[in-house]
Amino acid sequence: MKYNEISHFSHPEHRLTYDYTQVPFLCDGCNEPGIGSHYKCTTCNHDLHVHCALPSPSISHPFYTKCTFQFLTNPPGSAPRYCNACQKDISGFVYHCKACGFDLHPCCAKLPTTLDDG
Repeated sequence: MKYNEISHFSHPEHRLTYDYTQVPFLCDGCNEPGIGSHYKCTTCNHDLHVHCALPSPSISHPFYTKCTFQFLTNPPGSAPRYCNACQKDISGFVYHCKACGFDLHPCCAKLPTTLDDG
């Protein structure tokens, strides 16, 4: 395996290669749009955000101090879920807090907590 390739459970058929693009793509993990750094299958156009390709099993977030979020490949339960950061529907990979019921898209969970104006 090359240094810029990974094997991923969501796409066992082929290896994914690290890439950078200025063309928007749809992540096949969280089903959210992306641009920039990502992992892709050059054979069949399977794309993953870096955060979806290499997720942490669990995370904490400074905005949700009482929560411990676990990475899940699908939202829990059968009811529709939404991201508590961006308010958009969740239909794929998610960080979920079982205690609170909060959910975060992987990319929302990794957003910076402060803005730098230059």
